[in-house]
Amino acid sequence: MGSKLIHPNAKAERGHHSVALYRTSMFACGAWAGRWLPLSVTRALAGLAGRLYAFTHASRVARVRQNLQLLDASITGKTARQLYGEFGKTLADYFYIGTRPPAEAVKLIREKTGYHHFEQLRGDGTGAVIVTGHLGLFELGGLLTAHQGFSAAVLTLPEPSDSLTAWRAHFRRQWNVETIEVGSGSFAFIHIARRLREGCLVAALIDRPGSAESSPVIFPNGTSGFSSGILLVAEQCRVPVIPAAMVRQPDGFYRAEAFPPIWIESRGSRAETLRFYSQQIADRLMPTLCAHPEQWYQFGPLN
Repeated sequence: MGSKLIHPNAKAERGHHSVALYRTSMFACGAWAGRWLPLSVTRALAGLAGRLYAFTHASRVARVRQNLQLLDASITGKTARQLYGEFGKTLADYFYIGTRPPAEAVKLIREKTGYHHFEQLRGDGTGAVIVTGHLGLFELGGLLTAHQGFSAAVLTLPEPSDSLTAWRAHFRRQWNVETIEVGSGSFAFIHIARRLREGCLVAALIDRPGSAESSPVIFPNGTSGFSSGILLVAEQCRVPVIPAAMVRQPDGFYRAEAFPPIWIESRGSRAETLRFYSQQIADRLMPTLCAHPEQWYQFGPLN
């Protein structure tokens, strides 16, 4: 549902997507359904579509199972297929929150923990880097922080098409969330640093390897990589890094979690610094990942 978020100097990629489905026209149709149909109906239809996709794409399900087994070696193909149904429901929620007033959309969040860390930032007047994974409806976190009166921005790689990049940026603007597209140039780095120093909360997805700054992270059953270059930006701007998660509960509502801030300090080499703090972030997110493997949307290879 979202592009991998990386250090601005990393090479942009356009992977991890089904080309036939990840198009502007499909997102526009989803937004239409989200606007005019009850959420229970769009969730049911999207969940069914996700399960049907899983049953007709066995090789992709096998890849997802391999990824999930980083969390637990006993995870079966059933959980991997279930993930596609949950992803469909998450897309339905995404289109719902983008077609409702923010005050109505945030009602999908029934429980919040650790959000006093953000209130402390408000008092200090400082920005922060919020790091999360491809877990649950992470876009809902941006809407929540903006609705609470924070300046918010999301880092993203280019989407599979320029028109979809523009479409999703417009979708976020409805929540007063800025989109910062990162690629191979240095302009994005300068812009991110400026926004952080202005007190903005800048959100980045960190749990995929493949960027120029990729650090190995130990999982319960293996090793993968985190796209960790954004941590260097936090160090240079002297702002904290706050791990966070947004997962759907069995009752259909979301639980928002924010973990204690991490301040990045050099630990010798660049690689050692990134590896140490990437592992700290992973350790804080791991209990939530292990509790909700069916909402960890990793469709490309992780190892």
